[in-house]
Amino acid sequence: MTQFKLFAVTVMMLLSMNLFSEQVAAYCCTGYSKSQLPFSRIKGYTIQTVHGICNIRAIIFHTIKNKDVCADPAQKWVMDRIQRLNLNLLERGNEQKSFI
Repeated sequence: MTQFKLFAVTVMMLLSMNLFSEQVAAYCCTGYSKSQLPFSRIKGYTIQTVHGICNIRAIIFHTIKNKDVCADPAQKWVMDRIQRLNLNLLERGNEQKSFI
C-alpha cells in the first residue's frame, strides 16, 4: 500500500510539473510586436529575462483586454510606457498613504 501511495504521489508531481512547464512556455516572448502600444490600453507589465526557451529579453505589456504584447526593452517608447506606469503606481501609493 505504501509503495502505491509513493507511486501515485510521484505521478501527480510529474503531471503538475508538466502542466507548469507548458504554462510558462505559453507566456514566453520569442519575438517583439512591430507596433507601438498606446498607453491607454496598458494596465501593467512583466519583465522577461533570458531563460529556457525564452531566448530574448522582453517587456510583456498586459492590456485592458487581457492580451499580452511583447515589446523590445531597448525601444524608447517601451521605456516611456514603463516610466509612466511606475509613476502612476507611485502616485496611487502616495494617495493611499494620505488617507491613513
